[in-house]
Formats: sequence, C-alpha cells, structure tokens
Amino acid sequence: MILSFVVSLLVGLLVGLISSMLGLGGGILIVPLLTLVFHLPHNQAIATSLMTIALITALNTLRFWRKRMINFKMVLTIVAFSAFSSILGGYLATVLDERLLLFIFILFVLYVLAQTLFLRTKEASPNGTLSYWFWGATIGISSGLISGTTGVGGGAIITPLLFKSRVEKQERVVPITNAVMLINAFFALIPLAWDTAEKSSWVMVGLIHVDLAFLVFLGAIPASLLGTHFQDKLPLKIKKILISLILLVILIRMALKFFSGS
Repeated sequence: MILSFVVSLLVGLLVGLISSMLGLGGGILIVPLLTLVFHLPHNQAIATSLMTIALITALNTLRFWRKRMINFKMVLTIVAFSAFSSILGGYLATVLDERLLLFIFILFVLYVLAQTLFLRTKEASPNGTLSYWFWGATIGISSGLISGTTGVGGGAIITPLLFKSRVEKQERVVPITNAVMLINAFFALIPLAWDTAEKSSWVMVGLIHVDLAFLVFLGAIPASLLGTHFQDKLPLKIKKILISLILLVILIRMALKFFSGS
C-alpha cells in the first residue's frame, strides 16, 4: 500500500513535468503504469489515465491562461472537431478487445515517435501556409480518437502536429495542447464514467479508479507549477530529444507486454 502510494506520487511528479513542459499530457506514462504496476485491465487504465489528465491539464491551463499564453481561437478550432471523436474513442475503448487496444496504443506510439524524430527544429511561425481550419480539423479528429481509445489525452499527437503545421509560435504550442487535452479528456470520460459493468469498488466511477487518479494528480501539482513557468524557455531541439526518449522507453515496455501475451 505504501509502495503504491509512493509510486503514484513519483509518477505524478514526472507526468506534471512532461505535460507542462513537453505537452505530452502524461497518459503515455500513466497507462503503462496502471497496467504493469497496478494490474488494471487496459480499459480501466485508459479511463483512470484520462481522469488524471483532466485534473493535471486543468491546473496547467489555468496557469497558462493567467500568463496569456493560450490562443483560444486555435483551441476552439481543434475542439470543434475533437469533441465528437473523443466521445467515439471513449466508446470504442468500452467495446474493443483489450489486446486490440494495446496494439492500437503501440501503433500510436510508433507514429508519434517517427513524427518527433523527423520534426524540424526551426521556430514555428504564425503565418503557416495552411489554414487554421485545415490543421484544426486534422489535429482535432485524430487527437480526439487517440484520446478516447488510448487514454493519452491526445497531447502526444497535438504537440508534434502543431510544431509541424507552423501555424503557431513555439511558446504557444504547449499551452494550446494542454487546453485541448483538458476538453478532449472531459468528452472521452463521458462513456467511460457511464460504463458500470466492471465496477468493483466504491472508489470507482464507471471504469475510473478515482483514488489512483487523485494520487497521481497530487504528485503532479508541484511539477506542473514549475513546468508552466519554464516551458517557453526550453529549446525545441531539447524538447524533441526528451519526447523521443520517453516514447522509445514506453514503446519497448508495451511491445514486450503485447508479445508476451500477459
């Protein structure tokens, strides 16, 4: 019990940093943690991860908003397309086979890793050649589906695509990503909180383990406060390296789990 408490807080600390400084949301770490350490079924890990992401990104978004770093025009454009696809993704997580969901997660991490490795390190520009609507639709639909089916909040796809699109300045990418992840997670949680078929504890809301979600969030608070202050000072080249390393470690762990069949 004590070990689980300490592990949850430490993971929260790490998740708070990568969400506020890299825009990954943290689900890319939370889902494997919940499945490998706490032995939750993958769909319950997804639901609990999304609850944690909602709490962490709410804190990050509030701090970025106070610093006037969020372009709400881009946020609303992305959300206009991600709302429905988030709900659809959350529903798919309740009906698809657990092994298939794990396979989707692995493919997703592979894609994001490839996108990150080939990401150009030049500064983003607000005068991109493609419109806000094109990139808003592309990022919104894809991140919404990813958010619901993998439990990662969509941040790991929003951040690389926003950098790639060059429709936003670099310092605005992480704040925008956090705001979108907050809304994506909320919509994706609707069908997951409604599903009571596997409820086995009073601390569960549908498929969500509320106790674990709040433990991880508690550990994330100090790291989020620190990360939101320094994220715009971290060079894109360093962000690219850190994101790639994190994705590679997670990919190896989840691939081993998939091929072992455990």
